[in-house]
Amino acid sequence: MSGRQIGNRYLLERRIADGGMGTIWVAHDAQLQRRVALKLMALGLPASAQARSQFEQEARTIAQLQNPHVVQVHDYGVDGDTPYIVMELLEGEDLETRLARQGRLPTAAVATLVQQVARALAAAHAAGIVHQDLKPANLFLARVDAEEVVKVLDFGLARLGAEAQAAARPAGKVMGTPRYMSPEQLRGEPHVDHRSDVWSLAVVAYRALTGHFPFSGDVLGEVRRGALVQAVPPSQALPGLGKELDALFAQALEETPARRFQSALEFSSAFASRVETRRRAAKVLVIDDEPSTEVMMRQRFRKLIREAQYEFLFASDGLDGLAKLRQHPDTDVVLSDINMPNMDGITFLSQVSEVNPLVKVIIVSAYSDMDKIRQVIHRGAFDFLVKPIDFADLEATIAKALRSATELRELVRSTEENQLLRLFVHKSLLERVAPLLPGHGMVLSERDEATVAFMDVPGFVTQARQEHPERALGRLNAVLDVVVPELTGRGGVVDRFIGDAVMVVFRGPQHLSRALEACLAARRQLREMTFRHGEQSAYAQGIRIGLDSGEVLCGSVGTRKLGRLDYAVIGEAVSVAARLALVAAKEQLLITETLRQRLGGTIESVRLEGRTLPGASAELLHDVVGRQEEHPARAADTATVEVKTPKESQESGTLAVHVAKSG
Repeated sequence: MSGRQIGNRYLLERRIADGGMGTIWVAHDAQLQRRVALKLMALGLPASAQARSQFEQEARTIAQLQNPHVVQVHDYGVDGDTPYIVMELLEGEDLETRLARQGRLPTAAVATLVQQVARALAAAHAAGIVHQDLKPANLFLARVDAEEVVKVLDFGLARLGAEAQAAARPAGKVMGTPRYMSPEQLRGEPHVDHRSDVWSLAVVAYRALTGHFPFSGDVLGEVRRGALVQAVPPSQALPGLGKELDALFAQALEETPARRFQSALEFSSAFASRVETRRRAAKVLVIDDEPSTEVMMRQRFRKLIREAQYEFLFASDGLDGLAKLRQHPDTDVVLSDINMPNMDGITFLSQVSEVNPLVKVIIVSAYSDMDKIRQVIHRGAFDFLVKPIDFADLEATIAKALRSATELRELVRSTEENQLLRLFVHKSLLERVAPLLPGHGMVLSERDEATVAFMDVPGFVTQARQEHPERALGRLNAVLDVVVPELTGRGGVVDRFIGDAVMVVFRGPQHLSRALEACLAARRQLREMTFRHGEQSAYAQGIRIGLDSGEVLCGSVGTRKLGRLDYAVIGEAVSVAARLALVAAKEQLLITETLRQRLGGTIESVRLEGRTLPGASAELLHDVVGRQEEHPARAADTATVEVKTPKESQESGTLAVHVAKSG
């Protein structure tokens, strides 16, 4: 099929997707000299008048909707016996792919998603069009300039205006994706209106918000048989979410259409207002093996508890405390004793950042434990108190810790949810934020365990000398637009862009595992974009990556005299990752022997014989091929192959390597 000309105008290049009605190809429009997406009716479908009519109706349906959140149709025709639709070619990924990778999205990101889809549906419903197959696979997250725009795809099952009512399907005939279908659609009722799409949008939002479906597969069967069922409240599906959204989803997923939100925009507006006004009590975890502690704390803070300003959790030791933090990831402050069975306060403090890197820990000690105070401060405790407790001091210390935790969460949340900050945090913005924080920007100074990834475009500087600056930077940004979302989508934070390189820091639970998967995903995604757009595209430049993990310093670096401060991450892991990226070849993800041993048997790597980390001759280098489970078992643990030395290297000839299974 590749190379076939369709309609004497469109040259098929690569197939990029398959659907029930047809296949999607990247094609070259010879007349307008541009690439387009071409949907070709599946060869397996009968070339009947009905099949052609349905395919043509999809083209006419989309063409009516001149909306920025609906994929645009450029042309329609029939090539021989095969109908085709020509659409705009989008760059990005569908929501199903992203959810499969990330599990769920931040609340604010879901609100933005719902808002854009609702606008598309509002345009469709105003034209009398009901989509009938709204699901994550049909919602495309397209990269447009520096923004991400949601595009609604695949109107193959849509009903168009009064024609839909006249040609209503026979009762009992069901078409669509059951997980996202409304009760009336599941039951095959002949007249399904726009409120069915509102139901589907609510299911999409629920899944994006919680990572789960509101109904099980068995429940869907009961719905089809006419049983009355209720959705699982989102606060139960995702502990810690809060109950503010429960009533909203209960209304959106009402079985009777008349009781639901009556439009997609109404649902979107209600969702956004719940997100904006959502306010929760400050959550404090108290860890102490004394049974009287819980009674004392509840008594002392009863007024604040009654006013829903504070919520207290209690654990009997450090081990129980870590479990409570996993159950309540929105905990703000921990108040922990030092001497406890199973796990003491110092051990707990050394492990808490892996479970919740944003929580602030206050250590309580007796006067006899003063020699341990230096230990807890070095391990990152926010503050400490001594027994017997001065309750006025306790209240003031908790309040101070809450303010610090809130400021840190707001900073992290804004970085995570604002697309601009996710990709690039400008110094001037940090300079404006820093004076507002306690300690004039130094409140975030701390030691932490982190994984650092350096990623750059090999050969970019040399090639850029021969190009117009705008074209060179355009090619660089095209690569970064693909790889950076893969890193930030797994919790990485862009620390800075340095020339053609980007430095990304991963902190918190499983930071090393997340960083490794993010780097592998970035490499895969760039390969996929190269496949889709060809070897002459910007994506074919490729990337090279250095990765390392260890203790880092985080805080404000600069000079106050000149009014220039920057939030920076400093440490050996940063230096090692940068040097690894520098010596890596195209497509390589380099780690040290030390890190390979730490990863154990979770990866498959290639050992580069004779290559060591600059400045550390004892450190052998490994190129990570992938996760261990991604590759079938081989007959031998090692195999010797020869690979050509990269063009960037000054060496000549060949270089012996060993394919080594870690562990």
